[in-house]
Amino acid sequence: MTGFSAPAARADERPVVVFDLGGTWFRAGVLTGTGTVTGLRRVPALGGRGTAPGSVADLQRRIVDWLVRTADEIRDERPEPIDTCAVSLGAAMNHRTGEVFGAAPLFGPARTSWRPADELAARRPEVRWTVVNDVSALAYALLADDSTGRRGGAAAVTISTGIAYRTIDLATGRIPVDRTYGLQGEIGHLPAQLLWDGKALTLPCDCGTDGHVSSYSSGRGIEQLLHRLPAGTWGGTEAAPRTEALAAFSGAVAAGHPGALRVLDAVTEPLARVLLTQACLDPEVERTVLTGGVVDSLGDAYLASLLGHLNRLGLYGMSDRDPAYFAGRIVRGRSDGLNALRGAGFHARGITDGRVRPA
Repeated sequence: MTGFSAPAARADERPVVVFDLGGTWFRAGVLTGTGTVTGLRRVPALGGRGTAPGSVADLQRRIVDWLVRTADEIRDERPEPIDTCAVSLGAAMNHRTGEVFGAAPLFGPARTSWRPADELAARRPEVRWTVVNDVSALAYALLADDSTGRRGGAAAVTISTGIAYRTIDLATGRIPVDRTYGLQGEIGHLPAQLLWDGKALTLPCDCGTDGHVSSYSSGRGIEQLLHRLPAGTWGGTEAAPRTEALAAFSGAVAAGHPGALRVLDAVTEPLARVLLTQACLDPEVERTVLTGGVVDSLGDAYLASLLGHLNRLGLYGMSDRDPAYFAGRIVRGRSDGLNALRGAGFHARGITDGRVRPA
C-alpha cells in the first residue's frame, strides 16, 4: 500500500485526521466536512539539518511512532469514528509509488528509500493511510480554491525551510510527474547564485550541496545570509540570538529599512529567475500561489520584491505588452498555513467533487 493512488472519484465529507510534517513543526488536526481544520496541535519537528546519516532510520521510526500515537489520540477524542488519516510530508518522494528519496530539512544530506505509508498501514491496518508530498498537498488544496478557477493549470510554491513547486491540472486534478522517478518541481535544488557587492556568495543547501536556490531563498538560506552579513547592514543587532534573526529581519523589512530591503531583493532573485523560466516554458499555468513561512512572515514586501525582479527581467512578447502580466499570475496564498493539511485531506477523500486523478 503506497497511499498515492487517487481514491474513488466521488464527493465525500467524512472527517479525516490530517498531518503536516515540515522542517520546523509537525502539525495535526481533523479536516471537517466543511473544509476547515479543527483541533490543531503542533510539536517541534523531529530531526533537522544536524541529523547524522546513521540515525535517519531511527528518526523515521520515531516519526511513524509519533504519527500513530497522535492519530490514536485524535481518533479516541472524536465523537464520530474516523477511519482515514492523511499525511503531508516535506520530502522529495515518488508521487507514483510513495518512496521517499530524501528530505533535507528533516534528514539533512542523507538519501533514503523509505515507504512511510506501508509502515503506517502495517501498524494500524484498520486505518486508511495516505502520504503525499507537502507541495503536492498544497496543489490539491488549489482544487477547492475559488480564486484559481476550475480550468487550466495552476501551481503551488512553498518557500519555507525548503523550496519546491508543483503544477496541477485544475480540470482533472492530475499532477504531472516524471514517469520513472515520480518527481516534479524540486526547484529548491536547482543551481543558483547570489551576488553581494558584486561578489558571488557561496552558501550551502541543507541537502549538502553548495549554491542551490534553497541556499539563498529558503528560510534557512536567508538566515545564513543574515549571519554572513554585519547585522547593521540589514537593521539587526549583533547581540540578537541566531534564532531571532528572521523575526528581526521581518521587522526591519516591514519598517522599510533600506538594507533589509536590499537583502530581500537579493534573496528573492534566485527564485524569480526560476519562476520566469517556468512561465516561459509552461504558459498554461495561469496562477502560481506562494505559501510558506517565509512568504507569510515577510508579507506583501516579499511579493513586491519577487514581482519587481520578474518585471525587470521580463518575459518576451508578453510582460513587455502587459505590465500587469506577472501580478495577475503570481499571488500569495492563504496565510493561515493550513493548506497542506487541507490538501492532504482532500487528496485522501478524492477531493470534494472527485477531480483527483492518478499521476
